[in-house]
Amino acid sequence: MSEPPRAQQAPRAGEQLNWRNIIDGARFSGPVRMLASQSQVLKLEENRVQLRLNVAALATEANRRLMAQKLSDYFGRPFRVEFEVGSLDAGSTVADAQRAERAKAHAELVERFKNDPLVKEVLRVFGGTIDEDSIRPISDDEHSKNS
Repeated sequence: MSEPPRAQQAPRAGEQLNWRNIIDGARFSGPVRMLASQSQVLKLEENRVQLRLNVAALATEANRRLMAQKLSDYFGRPFRVEFEVGSLDAGSTVADAQRAERAKAHAELVERFKNDPLVKEVLRVFGGTIDEDSIRPISDDEHSKNS
């Protein structure tokens, strides 16, 4: 059984803080990762974060304590987490940014696929169409099997 990946080193005092990097670095997982990714960061400071959640049921003391403990462990100092419940600004969460990145990457992949000379020829010869939702990158395992 392999060891889980080690946490990334926390930013030093005075360094720019990035919530997405903190989520990854602190090795948030499961519900805590979802909560952190789907919350809007209102304030991020060296010793605290203020998050807006759009689901009141998630703004529990247990979730706040768990996130604060993980962040305190990551930063090596006490770290406070504050929740507020309300509507999120569109595109304001890490999850929103990740969805936008995946959509952009997929659109670029589709465009490259459509412009491939072999694909164009197959479509012309067989009168085919492209199901854009079926286009995905080849995984490393698939690539090594086909080599």
